[in-house]
Amino acid sequence: MTTRLRTGNRSTVLPSLFLLLFTLGCGSIGKDKQVDFLKPFASTAPHKAPIYSQTMPSEYTLCVETAKTVAQQGHAVEAIKLYERAETLSPELAALNAELAPLYASVKNYDDSITRYQRCVKDSPTNIELSNNFAWTLMEARRYEEALTEATRGLQCEGDTTRLQATLAMIHYHRGDHTKAYQQFAKAHGPTVAHHNLSLLEIDSGNLESAMVHLRIANQSPLPNAETEVLLTALESQTTQH
Repeated sequence: MTTRLRTGNRSTVLPSLFLLLFTLGCGSIGKDKQVDFLKPFASTAPHKAPIYSQTMPSEYTLCVETAKTVAQQGHAVEAIKLYERAETLSPELAALNAELAPLYASVKNYDDSITRYQRCVKDSPTNIELSNNFAWTLMEARRYEEALTEATRGLQCEGDTTRLQATLAMIHYHRGDHTKAYQQFAKAHGPTVAHHNLSLLEIDSGNLESAMVHLRIANQSPLPNAETEVLLTALESQTTQH
């Protein structure tokens, strides 16, 4: 099946490189395939006097670059296969840990994701973005104590990172410590947002009465959030009907 992008009355075929890789695999672009693959670039020049020469990219490069594009398009499983293939093609190069860790997490392969994040953090211990994503993945895997340890470690490197503070708040909530969850949310975003965020977590957990308590407190703020008022009205209406 050919994938086309339509612009007005014109139809453009997506780059053949990606389709070829999906169909044949990175390792299938061998000597017998190169002539056909490069033909559109070389057919207008005489054989003995080419206008220019073009170096065929390595199979490793093809896999990595295609994996990036595929991942950006949301195809995690296909991107994982391409990155893994690239690692087998050039085992002497650095492992693609930073690329594979979030992709494994996105398909709920938490064990492999955590292993890759552990390697990333070991190589870049002060990278706050990595620390946040690692802590979040540990939380998703319900490894809450390890998530707490990683988020705390990351904040020791850079304590004013609101994103990691919010992640730590989420971890505290899932550990059952709602007081610390509120404190971290308030530190990151202020008390009004803290109560709003806790209300969302309570709704997700099915605790509607507790959610309304947080929303009422947030709604009493001198600068209430319009979304808070809408959500509170909807919850109150729902509980009244029942």
